[in-house]
Amino acid sequence: MSDIYAMGGIPFLALNIMGFPSGTLPDHIFSDILKGAAEKSIEAGVVIGGGHSVRDKELKFGQAVIGFVNNDQIIDNSKAVPGDYIILTKPIGTGVVTTAKKLDGKVKAKTFKQALEIMQSLNRTARDIMIENKIRCATDITGFGLLGHLYEIASASNVSIEIDSKEVPFIYDVMNLAEEGFFAGGAYTNHEYLKNHVAFSKQLSETIELLLCDPQTSGGIAMFVSEDRLKQVRLSLKESGSSYSVIGCVSKKMNSDIIVD
Repeated sequence: MSDIYAMGGIPFLALNIMGFPSGTLPDHIFSDILKGAAEKSIEAGVVIGGGHSVRDKELKFGQAVIGFVNNDQIIDNSKAVPGDYIILTKPIGTGVVTTAKKLDGKVKAKTFKQALEIMQSLNRTARDIMIENKIRCATDITGFGLLGHLYEIASASNVSIEIDSKEVPFIYDVMNLAEEGFFAGGAYTNHEYLKNHVAFSKQLSETIELLLCDPQTSGGIAMFVSEDRLKQVRLSLKESGSSYSVIGCVSKKMNSDIIVD
């Protein structure tokens, strides 16, 4: 659903896809997952038209979702221009939190609660605000991490992106979990892939670098907002109760696609 919201669309039809290991998990696990998907689909106004299930060695679940968007409202990831500000609508760190939880790390109740709220929150409000303000460039932040998805935009738009790491919001206490090494494998993969595209300040620790590459589940929207619309977008996000941070800006093409201070 987030892919569709990020493009300015509205999802309306979904198919459930589940892979499940036979005989290794209680049956209620599968029904709980399907119930959760149904509840979120109802909230989003999405009809579940059916689905497929297959036996697999590990539990997997997802939805194939179809949506619609007006031709004059399409938001894509190739229209960032110098002078745009970047607004991020959800804190980073769900990959670290879920990894720590699976590996029996000491995840504080407040931390896990915030991570769950983030993952359960639809990006519909962010979509509506982008449409109202005629935003034309955005992306949702998922498996490639914050920097991975921003690199896609920088590359497609032929610009560079400057990020102030101090402005990037993180889930409560996620820094401590990160310093203990609770990173998903995808964080290291993303970091390695981006090493020739991102210039990190020498003052930044590897922990911060990896957090900015942390794969997210149901992460927020990174929207690219012109200076003349920045005040109104921020006001709209505040009035809607959405969290948000201005984390950087777009500049003309430089030696690196992304510069992180």
